[in-house]
Amino acid sequence: MPPWLAPALGVALTIGLGALAWSGTALPRWLTPRERHTIAGTENAAAAAETIWTAAAGEIARARGVAPADALLGSEMTPLVTTLGEIESKRVSASPAWARVLVGELNRAGIGAGDVVGASFSGSFPALNLAVASACQALDVRLVAVSSVTASSWGATDAGYTWPEMEVRLVGGGLLKPVSAAISAGGQGDRALDLDEDGRRTARAIAERCASQLGARFLEPADFDEAIRLRLEVYDTACRRRSMAAFINVGGTEASLGLSPAILRVRNGWLERTPFDSSPTRGLVARMVERGVPVLHLLNVRDLAARWGIL
Repeated sequence: MPPWLAPALGVALTIGLGALAWSGTALPRWLTPRERHTIAGTENAAAAAETIWTAAAGEIARARGVAPADALLGSEMTPLVTTLGEIESKRVSASPAWARVLVGELNRAGIGAGDVVGASFSGSFPALNLAVASACQALDVRLVAVSSVTASSWGATDAGYTWPEMEVRLVGGGLLKPVSAAISAGGQGDRALDLDEDGRRTARAIAERCASQLGARFLEPADFDEAIRLRLEVYDTACRRRSMAAFINVGGTEASLGLSPAILRVRNGWLERTPFDSSPTRGLVARMVERGVPVLHLLNVRDLAARWGIL
């Protein structure tokens, strides 16, 4: 290598990075300085996340007139139930320990203040939705979620206490920052097509009302392809020219998991970066992996709780 080449490359790189900064273009994530929390800082953030979760669950419990342990559990069967769920999984999810653990998981992934994290929230695990929101709030991470109304058994299945309605109540009470950038009815077709007519009408009304109250978009896609397109549009608009630091999927919305059986072979937790599905009916989880976005898949809750030491 000529002796002048290394200094010249250094000068060129410095000028190039300066031009990027001057033009307002976000640096690639690998060039952006990352500042992880120290052990003490992480513990403080974890404690803060747990406090946020506990206060929010307490507010829901008072509103419903139930014990705090039951605040984020719904009925087994209501007109808003789309699939069968396990009461044991729902009880395992209803612990503030998830908020604490998620702070550590995000911190170890290099995610911190100012980052944008996308999420897909079904109504099936409202306690985990709240844990993700609490962890991001404690870390000063901007969370951009697309939430849906419908749920599996024992989730947020009761009208008045669906996940979007819980979020509206908690935001109104100053206990939680808004996280839903868009809301849909959820379920089949992202329009609750697997419910009867009354259930669909109820889910749609809740989604539309809560979207208005939170200043979010109301999504009512015509088909699966449009459901994917609209959700990606929400995330891309929120990120603008920045890269998404991570994508967190909670539960099993059709748009997130997709219609391809390939998702059934994917383990929960942080996913490998290798694309696993190229079918046209792949969901958001597969598409985020394709984009190179770190994906945290929160499903099969009892297994994940055992691996993370929550049980």
